[in-house]
Amino acid sequence: MTQAEQRPPAPQAIHRLVEHLVATPHDRQLLKSGPESLFERFDIPKAQREALLRSDRDELYALGVHPNFVIKWLIWSGRPTMAFFPISYYFDRR
Repeated sequence: MTQAEQRPPAPQAIHRLVEHLVATPHDRQLLKSGPESLFERFDIPKAQREALLRSDRDELYALGVHPNFVIKWLIWSGRPTMAFFPISYYFDRR
């Protein structure tokens, strides 16, 4: 069995939420001030809400959240698990 076959199906509500946040950047502030309104709007199940609030990278991945969306969520919610810096870092040094 491949790794992709072992993962559960992608949680569509979480994916719709992240896609919305990609398209609507001003709503990203709600992740820090009041994510419940977004959870309600996108009908995120209670167990998945709790996982999103814990922002555990491995737990989100285990739920089937696409890795790109996991990283976006961690950055936007202010809980990255690794140090991030802007890409301009590379260009500003030249």
